[in-house]
Amino acid sequence: MTRLPLRPGQGAFPDDQIPSPYIPARSRARTDGILRRPHGESVTDSYRSNVVRVWPAGSSAPAVDLVPAAASISAAPSDLLGPECREAFIVAGTHAAGRLTTPADDDATVRALRWFLDLNEWMWCPTVATSPDRGWVEAGALIRGVPEDEVADQAAYHGQAVVLRWDERGLVAIPTIAGVDVGDPTPTPVALVPALTGCPLRRGADGVCKTHGGGWTSGSREALLAWRLHRSLLLDAFGCDVCHGEGPEGPDASEHFTPSREGGWQWGPPRVVRGEE
Repeated sequence: MTRLPLRPGQGAFPDDQIPSPYIPARSRARTDGILRRPHGESVTDSYRSNVVRVWPAGSSAPAVDLVPAAASISAAPSDLLGPECREAFIVAGTHAAGRLTTPADDDATVRALRWFLDLNEWMWCPTVATSPDRGWVEAGALIRGVPEDEVADQAAYHGQAVVLRWDERGLVAIPTIAGVDVGDPTPTPVALVPALTGCPLRRGADGVCKTHGGGWTSGSREALLAWRLHRSLLLDAFGCDVCHGEGPEGPDASEHFTPSREGGWQWGPPRVVRGEE
């Protein structure tokens, strides 16, 4: 399993900035079948390396990160949520039913999940799970005070085949439907660390991110599009205390499928333009 830096300064990428994403051209689907760029680790490995940002008192309060721990002893939910909390569950709201989804699709299913939690008065707080290199993000919710079988049932209803359970042993993926491979069932010890809320493209470090690509060639224009798409995705997920989301607006993402644990950005459905009636 590939271990990438979790935070700036830990074997960081140049300038602490994540690699620019790459979107295979549409023509490659016809020539070599490549639709999206695969990640450097498998889906099952991603359940052990993922970093989960938690806003324990809501999105306007300070956040913490659950990161894989170097030690064998794990932080427990009670360390963050109080002594009565023995276990908690992290449920994603994106890529429902394993579908390819656009940013608008993901926004709708995340809102539907959180609406259900509020309607039923479940105790929850916002989360975003991500890979160490922030190649993909999963917005969702940390749920506590609800039995595992009820959480699993509702996660499956909302199109999620896997949830993450967090207890005193660490974080582990559990399937919500039969036949889903979640890999090693041993919990991964995790540590609680204060969230770095600087530039999300620099994994929370201070300083302004650097633009990739430009307007000189078709390749550089494609690189700029991918960079701007990913910047918009990460700004929506994590925010930025450096630029506060200012700068160029993100491009129209309705033609692109968002990255997931399975792979990176992909060209999506064609844009539908309505004529004047």
